[in-house]
This record gives sequence, structure tokens and C-alpha cells, in this order.
Amino acid sequence: MFQEMINGSIAVLTRPSVATFEEYEKNNLGWALIYSVIAGVINAIISAIRAALFPVTLNPEMQAQLEASGIDPTTAAAQPGLFASIVGTIIATVIGLLIVWGLTYLLGRAFGGTGEFGELAYDMALFGAPLTVIASLLGLIPILGSIAAIGVAIYNLYLTYLAIQSGMNLPGNKALYVILIQFAIFLAIGLCIALFFAAVIAAIIGASGGFAP
Repeated sequence: MFQEMINGSIAVLTRPSVATFEEYEKNNLGWALIYSVIAGVINAIISAIRAALFPVTLNPEMQAQLEASGIDPTTAAAQPGLFASIVGTIIATVIGLLIVWGLTYLLGRAFGGTGEFGELAYDMALFGAPLTVIASLLGLIPILGSIAAIGVAIYNLYLTYLAIQSGMNLPGNKALYVILIQFAIFLAIGLCIALFFAAVIAAIIGASGGFAP
């Protein structure tokens, strides 16, 4: 099955179309998760390599602030161990993908889609897993890697559009609606989180000012 997924990934990445997705599509949520977790572990290893090549350094002002707060700057700049990163990646990958795939599936069903959840997940994993690895590898290249990663993100969005059509049996316009609604939902969640932390920071600053002599 793993080899089948690799073959499917090569096909959808090099010959992107709804027909290609349908050719390699399977109703297999388990392997969609396994394939994505494997990619996540590879990404964790690449991240560890990147941390070794480009260690985090704190500027003098930040170091002074941390020391004044009783925090060791070395500890603050330290990266998590490889094992911890892998375990965290596995958990985050499974939970995150189930949420994203689940939301995509529910929106697809709301627009009249008839596909199975396992089919949609499998289609999404075929391109999502390898593209995350490619993006991680590009992250090893300073500046140019970040620019290339933008292209990968755009391609990922296009493949998502095709995968929704195939996995949910939806026409192109409804697949686009699913993507736009998803974007609006995640944007709203992001703004709420940002406002929450901004309010917390403002409250902390206000409290500090209130206790100032």
C-alpha cells in the first residue's frame, strides 16, 4: 500500500487533474493518516537538521529582558529534542489533519458531495504529505527556499481544489466554495486568537503600570 501511495503521489504531482486523483483514489483513512505521519516524522528530522545548521540566537536586548525576568537565555533559545519533536509531530499531524479533512468533508457534504471521508482523506494525503516534505527541504535553503515555498503553497492549494472535486464528487465551482469557506473560518479563528492574546498582553501591561511606583 505504501508503494501504491508513492505511485499515486508521483502521478497527482506530475499529472494534476481530477481524473488522475480518481484513478488512484481509495477509501482508506488509515493509510492516509499513516502516510501523512511518515511525512511528519521526516519533517521533524529535517527541522532538527535545520536547527543544527541555523541555531536560534537572541539579540542582546532580548537576553537582557530574559535575564531580568529570571529566565536563562540559553534555555529559552534551546530547541526541543528529536524524540520529543517526533512525538509532538505525530500527535499534531493526526489531530490537525482529522480536523481539516473533517471540516472539508462536512462542507463538501453541505454542497451535495457524495464522496466518502476515507476517499477525500486519501486524495488529500497523496499530495499533502510529499509537499510538506518538499517545503521542509526548501526551508534548508536561506531566502530562496522561502520564496520557493510560496510556489509550493500555491500548488498545494490548486491540488486541494482538484482533490475536493474527486474525493467529494463535486463540480469545480462548489469545490471552490468549500475552499473559500474554509479560508474564512480559519481566518476568523486566527483573528479571535490574535485578539485574545492582544487583550492578555494589554492586561498584563496595564497591571504592571498600575503597580509601578
